[in-house]
Amino acid sequence: MEINIEQCRQNDKIKDVISKSSLPIKHIKLMLRISDVIYINAINYNVSIDDGIVNILLISSKPENKKGSFNTISLTNVLYRIKDMEKENNDFKTKCVVIDGMLQVLVNITRG
Repeated sequence: MEINIEQCRQNDKIKDVISKSSLPIKHIKLMLRISDVIYINAINYNVSIDDGIVNILLISSKPENKKGSFNTISLTNVLYRIKDMEKENNDFKTKCVVIDGMLQVLVNITRG
């Protein structure tokens, strides 16, 4: 996944990507909540959505903006929120992968 600097600077661009996706309304709302948690915790990130799989690339914590460097509390807050959503929604499965020091969160949404 290529890093889109504009998505890092403007949370509205990410919300636009999520809102215009072909995901069901329920999942759009869940993804917008995750987006808010990431934004509130001052983490630079990008989002892409392809065929029911949401790819969230956590790049770095602000204000350092150093790729792969995260504030532990901020990252923990985001991961706890994602974990809670996965527990509450059986059609929402996640997997985390470290890529070049960045954390890629893959959300697989099963349509039923």
